[in-house]
Amino acid sequence: MLSAFTHALDRHEDLAWGQILVTPFELGAWSLLEPMGAQNHAPQLCWIRPDLLGCVWMAGGGEGTAGMSIYLSLLSTEQGSWCVPQCISQDLERSEQNPLLFVSGGVLHLIHSAQRVRGASDEGWAEGQSSFSMQWTAVLRHQVLNVESIDLGRAMSWEGQAWSLAKDLIETPAFCRHPPHRSEDGTWLLPIYRSLEQGGSFGHDHSEVLHLDAEGAPMGSPITVPGSTGRVHGSIVPSVDGTTLYQFLRSRLADWVYCSASADAGLSWSAPQSTDLPNNNSSIQACRLASGRLALIFNRFGFLPDPNEPDASSVWGEARWPRTRWPLSIAISADDGQSWPWIRDIDTGFGFCGPMNWDLNGQLAYPTLLEGRPGELHVAYSWAGRQAIRYLSLRETDILGEILG
Repeated sequence: MLSAFTHALDRHEDLAWGQILVTPFELGAWSLLEPMGAQNHAPQLCWIRPDLLGCVWMAGGGEGTAGMSIYLSLLSTEQGSWCVPQCISQDLERSEQNPLLFVSGGVLHLIHSAQRVRGASDEGWAEGQSSFSMQWTAVLRHQVLNVESIDLGRAMSWEGQAWSLAKDLIETPAFCRHPPHRSEDGTWLLPIYRSLEQGGSFGHDHSEVLHLDAEGAPMGSPITVPGSTGRVHGSIVPSVDGTTLYQFLRSRLADWVYCSASADAGLSWSAPQSTDLPNNNSSIQACRLASGRLALIFNRFGFLPDPNEPDASSVWGEARWPRTRWPLSIAISADDGQSWPWIRDIDTGFGFCGPMNWDLNGQLAYPTLLEGRPGELHVAYSWAGRQAIRYLSLRETDILGEILG
């Protein structure tokens, strides 16, 4: 019998980590960044210079385990492909997670969480119905690098570059996810959250905003986001007229994306209210575009508690954890998030369906989204169940459609 596989051209050997590709039937220009461990998760993109894009993520044996470290890869106009990732964090005894980058005054800032880990013989977490991952022990670490010292001709290693020694950003345990928003006076608003053991599966987590000066140092105590229990991973964007700040948040109830607003430049925030976009208790990110429109990247899946089912808190605390982290979608709004008339799935996974192979549809999670040239979007996310970080560049018109673009 004829077999098409006999005559097929195998192009796998043509592929290389970090190489940017444009391929038939794939949206945009894309790349897979070289994996740095069994798990590669929680990427964040940052424009270090107009000609230099950085991607930072956590990688290692597993979330919540020692040796989970922060890696950085660079994409430059000069090189044209993502460089070999280098470890840039400094504590091998903790699980270093959720990194973010931002540039202020010619200095590249790295902030990430670093939590204690459980010993191999510690099984008290199972007996006490606690989580294995000790997120409530996490501290926020901060280190800096002069942008001018970045030499693309050599490895971005701790020994080869002048990163400062990492220091705790604040005295109390906290977690972060998204980069800070730059205020008009040059200071920064960093969304953070308190990850708590109480409530089961972090159901009592709540959000705050930390004011940073131009050097990245805290300015006073964190500002509480009222009514934000179960609403975390804040992503701050300005309104189209600049008079209001919006903070879009993940929901531990896996129902909707929520939004909090500030009319006083981040000094106070409203209680989060649900939007029309579903959320699966996984990370989202918002971005104000040069067109004036608002974009948000998220997993287009969520559910409301079934009133006929037992109280979810009896199993999950106040959190719900659907395994579904697909499809990965981008929504665009022309009215500051009041409505989202344009939505496109940019990755649907491997297409497995049905209860027998549901878990095979590798999760697409923790996306990051920013704009480069006007109308040109840059995305990175945990791909195929954290096997690697996938990078994708596409255009705003790919979501709007050419006619409306």
